[in-house]
Amino acid sequence: MKKTPLLRKTPMKRSAFVAKEVVKKPKKKVVSLSSLKKKLDAVFSKYIRNKYAKNGYVTCYTCGKVDTIERMQNGHFISRGYLATRFDENNCRPQCVGCNMFGNGKPLDFEENLKEELGDQFVEDMKKKRHEIMKFDKRWYEEKIKLYGQNRI
Repeated sequence: MKKTPLLRKTPMKRSAFVAKEVVKKPKKKVVSLSSLKKKLDAVFSKYIRNKYAKNGYVTCYTCGKVDTIERMQNGHFISRGYLATRFDENNCRPQCVGCNMFGNGKPLDFEENLKEELGDQFVEDMKKKRHEIMKFDKRWYEEKIKLYGQNRI
């Protein structure tokens, strides 16, 4: 078979197309709830460590170890998984890495110290509070970030 070129009946005309410069509007970044929660965790952690600091040093709430603010962590009596008590100042105290990470927060020592500090009834009420269902919106997170970010005790 012989190959024949495709022939057009009418030749294509070139149009006088002039490319216009397209100006794109900058898109607003959509901030997710999870990123706001993460930022609030960081700000709140610094707030708690600074709240209990003396001359740049903090004492671990469960073992008594003294270290710098930067090397300590924000320990929670009731796990951060419970949103109702996650950002409660009475639920949080500074802890060393050994107690908070490797000792899983030492909940028994933490509870004993909290009962001495705040009372048995207060601790029991906090345990009940953790089961409350909470849902926070972006505005709530932004307000808390602003509040705890400014309050550098």
